[in-house]
Amino acid sequence: MNRASQKWPLAALLLACAVVAGAPLHSEKESNPDKGPKMMEYTARAKITLGDDRSVKGKSTFQAPETFIFQHNRDGVLYEKTIHAKDVRALHFEKWKPVKVGENKEGDVYRFEVTSFQIELKDGYTLQVNNGIPAFWQSFVLENDNGRVRFFTYWMDLLKKDSGKWFTGMEGPASGERSFCHKDVIRSIEFFVD
Repeated sequence: MNRASQKWPLAALLLACAVVAGAPLHSEKESNPDKGPKMMEYTARAKITLGDDRSVKGKSTFQAPETFIFQHNRDGVLYEKTIHAKDVRALHFEKWKPVKVGENKEGDVYRFEVTSFQIELKDGYTLQVNNGIPAFWQSFVLENDNGRVRFFTYWMDLLKKDSGKWFTGMEGPASGERSFCHKDVIRSIEFFVD
């Protein structure tokens, strides 16, 4: 097997972990009402900004509970606040942390997950959340004239055993938070209502 074909499965995995973050508002389709909180489907016009400053506009869809509680910091005080999905105007992802999820003969596989982000509400209030992102905001579907794409708030990478370098070519250690993300990962998403 040649070197290019060996990289293909990992390249496909990295590509599959593209990018996009949340969108609240509108539609109300219920999903899986028997497990956990009642999930609703939300759809809104959205603008997604990726890690390399590219932006994509279209209709975004995601599922989330109607309300959820976040712990957030304000002036050094930790608060809990209940948020309605329909009130979210934007999500700004700020920091990612590598989590080792496996290994293979080429090296260790890591998933870089959001650890710090801001929620901007329609009324202008912002929450600084520093304890990770809920599963329902880990990916978003965006649809426009070009077609349909799923973006992610995380990415996968391989720390190569032979060189100690990341498969993606990104810099940084295998521990600690980063304030930059992969170029195809969602850095922010803004929602707009007609």
